[in-house]
Amino acid sequence: MKSIKKNIFDTLSTTGSTLFSSPVITTTLTILIITKITYPGLILSFIFFYVITPILAYSYLRKTGLITDKTFDFNIRKREERTPYNIILLLGFLTNYILINMYNIPVVTEIALLILISFLAYSLISTFWKISGHMTQTVLTITTLAYLFPNQSIYILLIGYLLFVPWVGWSRVYDKHHNIYQVIAGTLVTSLLAFIVFTIL
Repeated sequence: MKSIKKNIFDTLSTTGSTLFSSPVITTTLTILIITKITYPGLILSFIFFYVITPILAYSYLRKTGLITDKTFDFNIRKREERTPYNIILLLGFLTNYILINMYNIPVVTEIALLILISFLAYSLISTFWKISGHMTQTVLTITTLAYLFPNQSIYILLIGYLLFVPWVGWSRVYDKHHNIYQVIAGTLVTSLLAFIVFTIL
């Protein structure tokens, strides 16, 4: 009976962590965002900086030994190994935001800004503390979907915060990748930034 329960918990945990891993989130958001863009160059920019760059950066850093995780799952378990990866992605996200901002496309510009500043906050905090990147990505996805679909935003936010945030947060603690404080911090920091970008700026 215990092994069945453990198998169920392991499956739930792995599924939650995988669904909100970096490549899945960036690919999903990119597909949704590029439907709002009519410029082919900007579509390619989103695909390159949000989908291809994270995969290439992780693969390269892992191959060169700068990321030492045994499992190829886009988790960087050692906080001190996050910095090179974060710098590469920040430069890509900044470049993409500058390009998007030049065209000032409504909704897309705000989303690109949120992606940039939430990842910047995550990267800065990661230099001294292991904040949860999965929670940053989870909240980023929920708030972006709510912003993209304003007529359904209340339902997206309710389902996201009542179902997906606890699920992914639990999976990170269950797998011993984070403690509860790191999970809460990832949720609160990104939620605050999304509120500022989508309602105040």
